Amino acid sequence: PEPAPMPEPDPEPVPMPESDSVSRPRRYTGSPRGAVASPRPAAQRVTPQEEQTTQKLDELRALLEQMNGSAAAPVKEKQPETESARPTLVFAQEHQPEAQPTRTAFPEKKTEPSASAKPPLRLFGEQEPPRDKDDTMSLPLLELEEEPVAPAAAKAQQTPPPAEHEAPASSVWKEKLAGYAASKQAEPEFPDAQTPEEMGEKLRQMGASLTLRCVLSGLLALVLIQLSLTAGLDPIAAPAAFYGVNLLALAAAMGVAYTVLRDGLAGLRGTPSAETMPALAAVAALVQAAVALLNAKSYASSGMTLLSGVAALGLCLALVGGRVMLSAVEAGHRLASSGEDYQGAVRIKDKDLVRSLAQAMEEKDLWVLFSRPVEWSAGFVDQHFGTRASERRTRKTSYILLGTAVLSGLVFLLFGAGINGAVAAAASVLCMGAPLSSTLVAAVAALRLQRTAAAAGAVVPGWAATEELGGIDTVQLDADDLFGPDSVNLEDIRIFKGGRIDRDILYTASVLNQSCNTLRGLFRQIIEDRTDILFPVKDLETHRGLGFAAWCDNNRILLGNRAYLEQEGVPLPEPEYEAKHSQNGALQILYLAVSGNLHAMFVLRYVGGRNTARALAVLQRENIRLMVACQDPSLTARHIAEAYRLPQGMVMVLAQEQWDALASAPACTSADCCMMHRKGLASLTGGLAAAETAQSAETSATTVQLASVWLSVAIALLLTTAGSIGGLSVAAVLMYQAAWSALSIAVCAFKSGR
Repeated sequence: PEPAPMPEPDPEPVPMPESDSVSRPRRYTGSPRGAVASPRPAAQRVTPQEEQTTQKLDELRALLEQMNGSAAAPVKEKQPETESARPTLVFAQEHQPEAQPTRTAFPEKKTEPSASAKPPLRLFGEQEPPRDKDDTMSLPLLELEEEPVAPAAAKAQQTPPPAEHEAPASSVWKEKLAGYAASKQAEPEFPDAQTPEEMGEKLRQMGASLTLRCVLSGLLALVLIQLSLTAGLDPIAAPAAFYGVNLLALAAAMGVAYTVLRDGLAGLRGTPSAETMPALAAVAALVQAAVALLNAKSYASSGMTLLSGVAALGLCLALVGGRVMLSAVEAGHRLASSGEDYQGAVRIKDKDLVRSLAQAMEEKDLWVLFSRPVEWSAGFVDQHFGTRASERRTRKTSYILLGTAVLSGLVFLLFGAGINGAVAAAASVLCMGAPLSSTLVAAVAALRLQRTAAAAGAVVPGWAATEELGGIDTVQLDADDLFGPDSVNLEDIRIFKGGRIDRDILYTASVLNQSCNTLRGLFRQIIEDRTDILFPVKDLETHRGLGFAAWCDNNRILLGNRAYLEQEGVPLPEPEYEAKHSQNGALQILYLAVSGNLHAMFVLRYVGGRNTARALAVLQRENIRLMVACQDPSLTARHIAEAYRLPQGMVMVLAQEQWDALASAPACTSADCCMMHRKGLASLTGGLAAAETAQSAETSATTVQLASVWLSVAIALLLTTAGSIGGLSVAAVLMYQAAWSALSIAVCAFKSGR
């Protein structure tokens, strides 16, 4: 309905009768939503819109008069009315948003009624008096503090619908919980942050399962070989029963070795696998067994042999190779997670960093290996199961072997041998060509690598790390890896004017105790490890290749080589004097200056250790250079080379800029490492030598293995031309495979033990 015209304001509010204000308050005549309106005559009845508008105007007029003080008495008399009219704020909230400030502006305002005129309704949880039947109030006056209990329909009308982009709280929490559950389900079973103990338990479970499958597969292979040999020697009285048992046993063997079939067949298109050829042979043997069962009588009289036993033996030995590989992984994991202080060797792949390190070297494309403390990560174990170079070569050979088998089968099919001859020819080619040592060669090489590296306290994780270590031509070391605490001798001390030998030794020991690892032990021996008598050192500055600067006992201490003290303006003796005491540079000279005056000159000699010399001999044999980070300013590349009798150019000492670039390299975990080793040069070089030997051994053994496959392809083509490939005996195939497999494993073991 159209809104009624706004009524003109009355000049003065009409006071209530005395009887009404005392005996009972004036009833609220508005019609809030959900309330039952009092009956009116039809002539005086107005629309709800008009009633709401009139009532709001009355309230606004009363509020203004109360604030201005112009109608104090009428307002006081109408005080119960204003108190009882407060429920109209509900309608201001529901229908008129502009009335909300009135509600929030006076949230706590209460009008204390007089004793003679108590309001019939009480706020904030108080009991309200019983109402008359004709009372038009139907909503409790708790809107300001509590939400009234309203019918479902009224509540649905009062509550505004949520926005399109907002969801109810319950649905939001449900979505969050569902997303969290989905993320937990999407997490891998053993994430990268798992503990070494959990990974060790997982490896043990895998080992137990794989051992059981090796045993079952071996038993089934023996049964099939016995059946195949019997079928080749004597005719079978009941061919259908014999071929049925053969098919069931082969299917059981393939079920036990399902991982070999899965990874091997996937290796034709996906990740290369050494199990591809045994898987192809097993599938061909299964097809042959099925065809033999369907054509039992004709196949028994054709003189063709079943090669199911050879295929099952190939699956069994593939499982054995996987179990040997897992043993190598378990041994490496136990060593890496033993709790010892291991370091991770990482090849520097940042080209800018390599270019900065190679400034003083002739070769620009360097493979630099440097070590740093790292934390254990599950990705370190995952590297053991990476793709090997032999597997990439195996996939190419598998295509050729499979093509030869298909060609041989087509030749027999076209020249009238039928489906029996075609299937038998293809199965013979694949079973004779698939090496029994397909996975054993890599497993034996990995096991020998782990044992050799473990003897030196190192772990090399997989073939990718082995290849990376094989290409290393530069190793970054610290000077304390080359020289221990007992490797430095003090040959002479020269004290200059103003110096005192006892105080100068204390100054030098105080600075070196906090700055230089190689010289710390020497001066602590001089003071008999009485570190309590050393001076406190403040504002220590390290200038690699030059020296140190610090404050001790309120004196500026400079400790370094000749170039550093000349740079700081300290007067030094003549170069001839220095050459005389250093034996023309054979010994090291370290100067001490206190407060700008030269106090002492220390003459030092570095002596190489026997074990370190043996480790450096390994690096020299492999043509690996040394990049030394040295804190001692008197130690140069020449002194290191002369101490260990190394060729000139094999040693380079890092300058300050190169050290800063190396120190700014990003942190890494063990998943990024190509080797983990104990601190020390012996462990590092032991791992490098073991990786080099294992790489050579596996490459040689897989070459012999692939040669056997190529020879089997040539033999298969000749026998196909002669028409006798389908009648190849099981004993001949086993002898051929055993000879080549033994030769491959022998080459691998011999090369690994060198």
